[in-house]
Amino acid sequence: MLWLKKLNFMETAKLEMELMKAFEAGDNLDAKLQSQADLAASTNDPEQAWKLEVWTKMLVRIRKMQTMMDGESQPKS
Repeated sequence: MLWLKKLNFMETAKLEMELMKAFEAGDNLDAKLQSQADLAASTNDPEQAWKLEVWTKMLVRIRKMQTMMDGESQPKS
């Protein structure tokens, strides 16, 4: 049923929100992704691999948001 979850945007959004909440909590996202990668590799579970895929894509968006926020916090001369 993984294919059905992949088509359901709500399932994807739940995973994205999980990573976003970790970001807001100040967690180390790189370590979190590495941990997920290790889990996906060790279990060979397609759902864990999909979670890693979603998180990897979401991390790119989070990094862009961080860059934008850092730019806004810089005083304009």
